[in-house]
Amino acid sequence: MYREAAVAMCVEDADTICAVSTPPGEGGIGIIRISGPEARVIFDKIFRPKNRNLENYHPARLYLGHIIDPADSRQIDEVLAVFMPAPGTYTREDIAEIHSHGGFAVQKAILAVIVNEGARLARPGEFTKRAFMNGRLDLIQAESVLDVIRSATDEELRYALSYLKGDLSKKMGSFREILKGLLAEAEASIDFPEEDINIDLFGHLQPLEKMQNEIDGLISSYYEGKGLKQGYEVLIAGRANVGKSSLLNALLSQERAIVTDLPGTTRDLIEEAVCLDGIKVRLIDTAGIGTPQNAVEEEGIRRVKQKASEADLIIWVLDGSQPYKNEDEDVFNTIKPYNYIVVKNKLDITQIFNDNTLISKNINEWLEISAKERIGLEALKSILLSALTKGGRSSGGLLITTVRHRDILMKVSANITAVIRGLNAGMHIELAAFELREALHHLGEITGETCTEEILGDIFSRFCIGK
Repeated sequence: MYREAAVAMCVEDADTICAVSTPPGEGGIGIIRISGPEARVIFDKIFRPKNRNLENYHPARLYLGHIIDPADSRQIDEVLAVFMPAPGTYTREDIAEIHSHGGFAVQKAILAVIVNEGARLARPGEFTKRAFMNGRLDLIQAESVLDVIRSATDEELRYALSYLKGDLSKKMGSFREILKGLLAEAEASIDFPEEDINIDLFGHLQPLEKMQNEIDGLISSYYEGKGLKQGYEVLIAGRANVGKSSLLNALLSQERAIVTDLPGTTRDLIEEAVCLDGIKVRLIDTAGIGTPQNAVEEEGIRRVKQKASEADLIIWVLDGSQPYKNEDEDVFNTIKPYNYIVVKNKLDITQIFNDNTLISKNINEWLEISAKERIGLEALKSILLSALTKGGRSSGGLLITTVRHRDILMKVSANITAVIRGLNAGMHIELAAFELREALHHLGEITGETCTEEILGDIFSRFCIGK
């Protein structure tokens, strides 16, 4: 079912929904939202303004009053309430909001009254889904609502707000206009061959190639966008007792991992998040790699090796106060296929490590630190950011932050590549038109014009109830 049919169903069959839109638990205020065709009717039945008759009630203005149970005229709570008529609302439906006290029992009681008067409890993301269905937001903007809610850093929030504002949607719209213009000319030539319409498809090659370069740039931005949204994963690896847990604690500025002089203290993966210059980084402390002494250590080492292949970056920690050991070689053999940096720890102790060992492995750069004394940590953070962002960060341009958008753009890029190559090779115009329709269809999946109900259900199910 495409969006047009889904919108028609939404308009015809929409019922009235309600939900608590503030986080569950105790709080000073709890906000209950009602949306749908019966919102005003229900609102008039259950709300009694304190100093004003309902006949003189002005929409879009908060009033002090009480929520009443119409069944027995029982007063449930003193509230502030507002009614907002369609279409100037979040869902483009009539909406009422009740700002009650934030206790669980009072919100539950108010919801029960609303449901008794004909509304039903909203499903996760249903308010935002209605905003999408009713044309207030496209699908990119609807997804960005969840990103705004979940943003953990200023940088992540900035991008989420940019996409909520429509910046990425405008770019997708510009792509669609280029493709639609070319498709219109191609279809005119196909539909009216007797008119001898002269279509110069080669004249469109330059804008097509420019668009493909932009799309490929967006696809390649996904690594940075994923890191911005989900955080980068950094594995701290090394043999036992080189100071991995001390380094984790130092980077977190808290005692998260147990640190002792006994080797093998860490048996399992310990994961904590830290924000470095606006970027989320998930630090993972690991068991020491070497010859396991028991089944527990063996399992811990197995998990380290598995995680090494998944991490965005590995910090290989060496002990600068000891010579290179066989266990260090085991670590090197484990991590060398992956992206890693080298750190020599324990700079506060006499150094006896032979640097030629690293040079012989074509490792010419490493950082010397003391996790215990917090020496060299700022330099390490800078190196981490540079390695994770591959030497640079976006200067405010568009980023692709979801795998859904990336995968769809890869399909669009393939369609455009087929058109460009085909035109250069004398492709028949019907085949070019087919590829252009496919590209337009895929772009519509991003913005929602051609998105299936199954995909919509999956997207909005990730939202909290009440949004």
